[in-house]
Amino acid sequence: MYNKNNQKTLLVIHDTDLHGFSCGVNALYVLKDFANVNVYSDFPKTTPMSLAEVIESLGICDLIIMDIPIDIRNPKRYIDSLMSHAQYKGKVFWLDHHGHSQWVSELNKQGVTAIVYGTSYDLSLSVPRMYGKVDSFVEKWALIGALADFDTSIADKVSRDLEELVCEYLDQALKFQRESLARHLNISIDTSKGNVGYLSYGIATKMIEPDLVLDYARVVTNPLQIPNYNTIGSVVYTTQLPQVGLQWKTAWKLCLLTSTKVAIVPAFNPRLNQYAIIIAKYWRAEPEIAQIIEEFVQKEFSGRQIVGHIGARSISLMSESEIQNIPEIARKLNEYIESKIYTPRTTRLVNEQVVARALHQDFSLILQKLTEILEEQRKMYEEYLKLKRRQVELLEETRETRYD
Repeated sequence: MYNKNNQKTLLVIHDTDLHGFSCGVNALYVLKDFANVNVYSDFPKTTPMSLAEVIESLGICDLIIMDIPIDIRNPKRYIDSLMSHAQYKGKVFWLDHHGHSQWVSELNKQGVTAIVYGTSYDLSLSVPRMYGKVDSFVEKWALIGALADFDTSIADKVSRDLEELVCEYLDQALKFQRESLARHLNISIDTSKGNVGYLSYGIATKMIEPDLVLDYARVVTNPLQIPNYNTIGSVVYTTQLPQVGLQWKTAWKLCLLTSTKVAIVPAFNPRLNQYAIIIAKYWRAEPEIAQIIEEFVQKEFSGRQIVGHIGARSISLMSESEIQNIPEIARKLNEYIESKIYTPRTTRLVNEQVVARALHQDFSLILQKLTEILEEQRKMYEEYLKLKRRQVELLEETRETRYD
């Protein structure tokens, strides 16, 4: 993929959420001994909406871009920036796990090495696997990132305790307490790497294990603040806005607290000045719930801007007042889930003759079992009568012997 002796700068650009962060840590860990390797990760600059501007500002260098999906609001500028860099400035490796199949083939035709992985976990391990350097360090960080992204493929590999540590504490620490975390970990705060990149670079080069980072995350953060909520069947919902940046983890926490399958949570994006609602499956719930959410969202919100993953969707709202529709949306979603899970999906699979034959067979089997039970009871009763007769005979013999 990248030659260790290459003198051209290799810049790793990764997303700023915890999954993108773990991708960056693992890539930098593998490449840390290479010449001229650097990182840039900055919120909000290395997010889909702003990445094109960052790439256009770069000089001659090779790029590895990880976990930053194409900006569906302006895909042309995003794609053009990748193609232009690949044509004039250096190699571009674009590694992701979101869909975007309609653009991936075009990127590859234009000189960008674009690879879409099937799971968050596979993306986190993509660079270590390319270089044959998969060890316990990268595997642990891959699990952390996949867990933060609610990747169901690793559900049996992580405990509930680790789930809560990652989703409740480390996620918050990365969003709001990066400098405090860096100081606890003795990492230099080099903002030229971006307001997230210095942390991924420090953890990778110092080879800091996730357990230590998780310990410090608990020191510098507090538990999630949970809004007032209600439940209806398999759905939990709230009409209170969570803290900006914590809406997805609030949805996760509500499901965890209430043992429900789906959460509906409002959200506000200050950059776009836009309200949305999040409909998210609890990641350990049955897989079919994700498809049910997908069908429901497409049916109920056709024409709206919808982003996210299957089973975890954010739907744009026209105004803040639409948040008050959440209880009704929750009721409809719960009814839809119940109709899909608990009601037979086909009603004319058999004709009446087949039903009658099946009932007759069942009735015959029941009669056979009853007959066997009655026969056993008859035999037991006969044995009982024999014992009683013998008891009477013994009493009579005893009485006769006494009189003699």
